[in-house]
Amino acid sequence: MNAAQPGPLVSDAWVADHLSDADLRIVHVSTDRKIYDQAHLPGAIFVDLHADLAKGGQRPETGTAKRMYLVPSREDVTETLTRWGVAPGDRIVFYDDAGQGRHAIRGYWLLRLYGFPAERLHVLDGGLGVWQTEGRVTSAEATEPPRVEATERLHERDDSLIATAEQVLAWSREASQPGGPTRLLDVRRIDEFLGGDVRAARGGRIAGARHRLFTDFVAPDGRLRPAADAVAILEGSGVNPGELRATYCQGGIRAALVWFVLRELAGLTEVRNYAESWEEWGNRPELPVEK
Repeated sequence: MNAAQPGPLVSDAWVADHLSDADLRIVHVSTDRKIYDQAHLPGAIFVDLHADLAKGGQRPETGTAKRMYLVPSREDVTETLTRWGVAPGDRIVFYDDAGQGRHAIRGYWLLRLYGFPAERLHVLDGGLGVWQTEGRVTSAEATEPPRVEATERLHERDDSLIATAEQVLAWSREASQPGGPTRLLDVRRIDEFLGGDVRAARGGRIAGARHRLFTDFVAPDGRLRPAADAVAILEGSGVNPGELRATYCQGGIRAALVWFVLRELAGLTEVRNYAESWEEWGNRPELPVEK
């Protein structure tokens, strides 16, 4: 590419300028194939959030609880890249049709977790909604990429990008002390935070967590808020951005969006995504719950 190196968030104008690049792979993330079949970016492949980016199943620590957002293994992700036709050196742009970017960012976070080069991994700001609002061309013709023999080599997961329940418990204890630092940001809806909307064996929140709805980090037009605005949102909530260590939600999807804004855009490199989120915490009876 001849243009300057793009950052993690790219505009519709940038994508439009690079649609014909041979090394560009555009990934349309959705939970509804019908939307893709009606309109998608030219050359984009369809990816089901719950097939490639989040797995259903169970975990020993949560017993018989049915989970929807388990993190795929490195081997799973390597096979996914093979099916997507992503060869070594290719660049990936994720976008979604949910209107807030959280599904696309799950893909970005997952590949970052396993060491896909950050400089070749991007999210289309505003997704399909902004692309269409700007009057850009869409296609109804499905793209079926050829499998590749070799993909970008992935690595063991980068533990600086994901928080474990044990780490979150330690941060919760810190945050719960009188005058303790703000360590955890709950980005679910307020009724989930307060325990009225129960989506696990128990409802409620992690002790010491502050609350900010994930959509607070999304502008009305569907684009993500600038880094300075995100920091101001935290500070306006009484949160010292430098104290924050993890975001969480129900299954690490909404939390990934806020992680992306805070870490990738605002440079708060201590922030991790607690990807297991309430699916794990609310289903592990030994972990304390606050209401």
